[in-house]
Amino acid sequence: MHSSSKGFNVSRWSIASGLIAALAFTGCASTPPAAFHELPSASKLQPVKDQKDHYRYTNPASDFRTYTALIVDPVTIYTGSDSQFGSVPDDARLAIADYMHQQFTEVLGKKLQITDSVAPHTARLHLTLIGLKTSTPVVSTATHVLPVAVLVNAGLGASGHNGTFFGSVCFAAELYDGTTGELLYGSVSRETPLALDVTASLGRLDAAKAGVRRGAQHLRNDLTSTAR
Repeated sequence: MHSSSKGFNVSRWSIASGLIAALAFTGCASTPPAAFHELPSASKLQPVKDQKDHYRYTNPASDFRTYTALIVDPVTIYTGSDSQFGSVPDDARLAIADYMHQQFTEVLGKKLQITDSVAPHTARLHLTLIGLKTSTPVVSTATHVLPVAVLVNAGLGASGHNGTFFGSVCFAAELYDGTTGELLYGSVSRETPLALDVTASLGRLDAAKAGVRRGAQHLRNDLTSTAR
């Protein structure tokens, strides 16, 4: 009985040590996002104050209130040398690109009429999938339900970091005037689930999909807040 209890304590301590190390590593590894040089908006993007892994540009002459319709282009998968896909396979990249198109169309369609026709007062949104990190199934879930793991992930969430063993998605959103082609808005961001979102830990792409959903909401809020 004593031996079994000792073994359990050692195992629990090993998990806790690993999680604490993960927290420390995440803090050290955080760096500003690259200005992805093959994006049309790359030269205009600036870091967003107090928002880690976010770049943004807003055309000072644009007024988003004048736009009533939106064209959502097919999502481009970034092929530049500074992409962030690692060893993620092509089928996973395609799956997330398709999911992005669906989610952004759905979320922004609540504010604007989705159309395929170029006309006055129509904007065009072009999304580029720049990077993708998959979750680690089982391990990711376990590190979100054990008591010590909940504490670690709560700390990660409070500091704006990704949950342990969670995946993420990095993408660009570029909004143009549908008739003139003028760039109205551009952004690059890395999106992840909330650190304590256990449901985003079940499958390899679940966290990235949760990041896509958050990204669509953030873009809608961003465009709404910058409307004059």
